[in-house]
Amino acid sequence: MLIGLLFKLFLVTYIPYILYIAYQKKNYSKDRISNRSFLKYVKNDDHTKNRYTKSKVPSNIDVIVVGSGIGGLTTAGLLSKFGKKVLVLEQHYIAGGTTHSFEDKGVEHETGLHYIGNIRKRKKILDLITYNPIFWCKLGWEREDGREVYDEIYVGEDKYEFEAGESNIIDYLHGRFPDTPKSNIAKYFDLVKRASKKDLFFISKVIPYRFISYILTFFDSEYKYYCETSAYDVVKTLIDDEELISVLFGQFGDYGITPKKASFFIHASIVNHYLDGGWYPRGGTGVIANEICKTIIQHGGEVLVGKKVKNILITNGKVCGVKMENGDEILCNTVVSGTGLRTTFTKLVEPSEKTQIYENMLDNMPPSVQHMYCFVKLDGNPQKLNLKSCNYWIYPHGDYDRLVDDFLEDPSNAPMPLFMGFSCMKDSEWSDKYPGCSNAIILTIAKKEWFDAWEDTRCMKRGSDYEYFKNQIGDRMLEEGLFRFYPELRDKVLEKSIGTPLSTQFYLNASEGESYGLDMNFYRLTKAIDLKPRTNINGLYLTGQDICTLGVTGAMMGGVLTANVVAGYDNMIDIFLGNSIVKDLS
Repeated sequence: MLIGLLFKLFLVTYIPYILYIAYQKKNYSKDRISNRSFLKYVKNDDHTKNRYTKSKVPSNIDVIVVGSGIGGLTTAGLLSKFGKKVLVLEQHYIAGGTTHSFEDKGVEHETGLHYIGNIRKRKKILDLITYNPIFWCKLGWEREDGREVYDEIYVGEDKYEFEAGESNIIDYLHGRFPDTPKSNIAKYFDLVKRASKKDLFFISKVIPYRFISYILTFFDSEYKYYCETSAYDVVKTLIDDEELISVLFGQFGDYGITPKKASFFIHASIVNHYLDGGWYPRGGTGVIANEICKTIIQHGGEVLVGKKVKNILITNGKVCGVKMENGDEILCNTVVSGTGLRTTFTKLVEPSEKTQIYENMLDNMPPSVQHMYCFVKLDGNPQKLNLKSCNYWIYPHGDYDRLVDDFLEDPSNAPMPLFMGFSCMKDSEWSDKYPGCSNAIILTIAKKEWFDAWEDTRCMKRGSDYEYFKNQIGDRMLEEGLFRFYPELRDKVLEKSIGTPLSTQFYLNASEGESYGLDMNFYRLTKAIDLKPRTNINGLYLTGQDICTLGVTGAMMGGVLTANVVAGYDNMIDIFLGNSIVKDLS
């Protein structure tokens, strides 16, 4: 009662002050954008493979971004447009993180971006930071009734089709499950939209005052309920049919946590993200990173790859630059780490009193799900092979929590969950680049512990035992994935390559080979209030999926949040008025 009265008093006294100040300075935010002009023409070449040398480092750098995942690139792109000279440093030989693609045996493969939803909102951000606009291909195949199927869900022997458009999917699910009232299915999607549009999660990330974040989350009981209650428990209040429940959770692989362990907030965020279907970049996933790199270069910055940052330099509690693994020091008083919380505070920053809070967080937020990948080159044009422009979610049964636990315990014998897609069908330019051949990617969950015996071995030289073990699982992925739906392709496989969590660890610098950074568990949503872009160390910021939500889109929004904070939009006036770097640059 007393706390409630104090909170109301806070609102009554503080908000009029904010409004008064905002009125006095209503046009000030755009004035902060630097008028320094570094603009230059950038050749339409590949700018994701510019190898590091000290001579290529621009002078008078304003911001260093460590890591070139989509979070780091989004932060760098926005700050470049804001007038900052930005240097991005990437340890891999190619920039882009999980948005990069690679060519192997004469064919291209995606790494982490399989589709993206809610393209209207995401395109607005991407159009700001890409040198040339990216064009998007609509995922899915068209049914006879004209409806588009972008995800196929297989539970046991039963197939279910996820259609683009809320009303379409409601109609379809009610047709497949007529005993469940249509109104209940509609209520489920209403709840999904309601929960996923909670802005408090994002606002709390940029509010500079810890106590305000606590107050806001404490008094929003609805937000707390969505974050503290499992997705399964919330859905169970509306839906009784366990088979229908398993279908509704058919995309849980997009957030890497099973329904009884995931919060309804993160489940709703993903479902809402794909309500209007999925999209894929024309030209392949690699075009995203390349076009953002061009923007950074256009504004006087640079993206340099192939050399690891050894540590972030800190003097008297303030960032002063970075030290490269070859000994080079690059001085700058603002450093943004896109390497994830774990790598940042266990490898790049020396332990101190100021890092203790983050070390405590890591004790409660383990690495997220790990994966194995099977990359396949196929002989034949994708249209002639009758491949589909959709994703396949393949589950031997609908008890996903038990399914995952069993497989992680016994990967050789337990039922295997799978994801499969064909970027050759998603990308409309594929056949122009790779005539006469196709590709496939198949994923399953994994544990890095399976491969601990080979952790100290060199990539591509881990020995015959490693190759045998990973290929044993890879053969299952082919058999139970590709050949189950396309048995005629057995003699069309030209090449296959198997990636493990060690591959992810090596190429993407993921500390434990994880795919989604920190686990999106209940602690992360309810207790990790201090997991924000701004750290306790002056001049050090975090970006990417660890400070926001998971996946490519989550990492990109993390990049937006960090750019807002670095650019100075994390004051209460801007937050209250809805000012942002995206708004002022648009």
